[in-house]
Amino acid sequence: MNWALFAFGASTVLFLGWLWTILRAPRSFASVYVSLGFLLLAAMNSAAPVRGFVDPNYVGYGFGLLRADRGISVTLIAGGVFLACVACMIVAGSNRPGRRMWLVAGVSLVFLAVMGWPWLQGVVADPSRNAIQFGEYLTVPGLVASLLMGLLLVGPFLVGAVWGARRAINNRPRPVTISAAR
Repeated sequence: MNWALFAFGASTVLFLGWLWTILRAPRSFASVYVSLGFLLLAAMNSAAPVRGFVDPNYVGYGFGLLRADRGISVTLIAGGVFLACVACMIVAGSNRPGRRMWLVAGVSLVFLAVMGWPWLQGVVADPSRNAIQFGEYLTVPGLVASLLMGLLLVGPFLVGAVWGARRAINNRPRPVTISAAR
């Protein structure tokens, strides 16, 4: 099976769902940026849960501090990351205050630690050693990978942790004001 095509198909479905969600909701920079970060991470993790289950030759899974050898452990860890990303993508894209935003804040905080810490260590030590690897098909090396990871895989979760908590705490509906024209 061509896993790149599988991931592309799943990513297309995710993108259409994300687009539908953000176009129906009141948008802000934070809601679009954070939900886009979750979309990208879900897309990057779309093939690994299935491949870990059906492909005995799959080399394993790595996402920041998370690692799994072949088999069901890949499916469980990558599948958990994927499902958390899809749920948070929808909640963040909906941009509605309330308790659901704690999910965005909490998952963002976890992903910030899981991805942000290794990214920061790599940038401080040698930014040219960072790499984004999409299976055996594509590797984005060096400084470009460091910049992309910072903007797309660390930044949204930094914003999401703070923004999600603020939206969860500030869950009062805004008052409706009616003004009469004179």
